[in-house]
Amino acid sequence: MTDGGRLLLVGATSVATRQLVALVSATSGWSLTGLSRTPPADWPADCGYVSADLQDPDSCRRAVAGGGYTHIVYAARAKHALYTTMAPHAPVGIEDVGPNLTMLKNIVAACEGPALKHIHVVAGGKWYGIHLGPFTTPARESDPGHMPPNFYFDHQRFLETESAKRSWTWSTSRPNIISGITEGFGTNLLSTLGVYAAICRHLGLPFDFPGKPGNFTSLQEMTESTQLAEAIFWMCRSPSAANQAFNVINGDLFRWETIWPRMTEHFGLKPGRVRHFSLVKWMADKAPVWDEIVRTHGLKPYPIDRVASWGFADFLLGWDYDVISSMTKIRQAGFQRIVDTEEMIIAQLAEHRALRILP
Repeated sequence: MTDGGRLLLVGATSVATRQLVALVSATSGWSLTGLSRTPPADWPADCGYVSADLQDPDSCRRAVAGGGYTHIVYAARAKHALYTTMAPHAPVGIEDVGPNLTMLKNIVAACEGPALKHIHVVAGGKWYGIHLGPFTTPARESDPGHMPPNFYFDHQRFLETESAKRSWTWSTSRPNIISGITEGFGTNLLSTLGVYAAICRHLGLPFDFPGKPGNFTSLQEMTESTQLAEAIFWMCRSPSAANQAFNVINGDLFRWETIWPRMTEHFGLKPGRVRHFSLVKWMADKAPVWDEIVRTHGLKPYPIDRVASWGFADFLLGWDYDVISSMTKIRQAGFQRIVDTEEMIIAQLAEHRALRILP
């Protein structure tokens, strides 16, 4: 494994990468610098930080000048396109290829040089067409994907083409439903369900499952943010991961019909039933209810849309088919960590409560 380096983390505010900051910083011989347009308020003091507009090549060059970065981890994305038909959560629709590809090209060109050894790009399960409907399971990295557009395809083709001309290698990860502790960042399924549960309790209602009946019983998967961070750092350092894509999920599967009763008990709610309805529609007027919950329980004063993303939940709970990614390839290459998803769900909900994000 590579025993040291200078890592540039592009898209440093995403849930996909925040755990990576602590991991790299704690590893001897490594330093990390974050890059995004706006610096996060809680960025660690022992890590560097630069700001750049990834659409502007000059801004990228100025930001990384003199950095001598050996590794890039890229987890940024352009503002979502207008092509979605599933508003308000645009990520479930088609995202612009052009701006997303331009951003990656600009930062790679800015960092190009003899020091650069490896570029990792975070992709996702939408490579397989998860957002379009049922797909072949278990999904394998050699599967052809789906009808384009999909900027994940363009990112990987760019890496394949450019690395053949250069001395650096590349890798990509394909996680699915990344889950971690995100303060004031609404695109998080578990915090969203936690807000829904708090509203149910406040209104004296049972904890109905709002997804499709098929989603309740089908096999699903998630990716813990620490699992993803460890896998990314492993890919950056491991020769066996060079020039390849890898699925990165927890390594097990779960059904909502099994974990939902445990969540019901965790929140102290009465059991409900499977009752498919749109959270976007039915939570649209619940901001005052959430504000009252925040005051009553002394929670951190995040507005409801900073803790819950109803469109994101509607999308994920609308999959009435199995969602399964194979972890065989990454295990054979040497990454063996496995996470118990049901235990992760309960633990992360408890941590949100301990941090006074959820009651």
